[in-house]
Amino acid sequence: MLKKVLPYFSAVVLALLTITAVQAYEVPDKIVIERPSKNRKLNTWVTKVSFAHGFHAIRIPCQKCHHKESDKTLGEFVACRDCHNSDDPNDKTGFYRAWHSDGPPSCLGCHTQMRAKGGKNPVGCTTACHKPG
Repeated sequence: MLKKVLPYFSAVVLALLTITAVQAYEVPDKIVIERPSKNRKLNTWVTKVSFAHGFHAIRIPCQKCHHKESDKTLGEFVACRDCHNSDDPNDKTGFYRAWHSDGPPSCLGCHTQMRAKGGKNPVGCTTACHKPG
């Protein structure tokens, strides 16, 4: 009897531990995205981006943007610029392309694709992300 119940009991305990681990860290509602300090500024009007992280977090699976996240790193904060740090706008893994490439997980790529499907996602530089003042 114990051999039959033990696998089910273990699965329930594992599920509860996973749920507890996920709830153990706080998902920030807003984050500020700014280029690495060593990178040259590409334009004078480019500002820091106030990103509605919480809004996106309830609509998009975490793995879509946090593509290096794993069950071993769940809940650890790694700034995007820690990996995407090249200031060459043509570098596919650089800081600029992380936000501006043609498809997801890039912000602009995702918004452009959703807009093409009839969405109302903002895509303009200064009307969507780099809002003045």
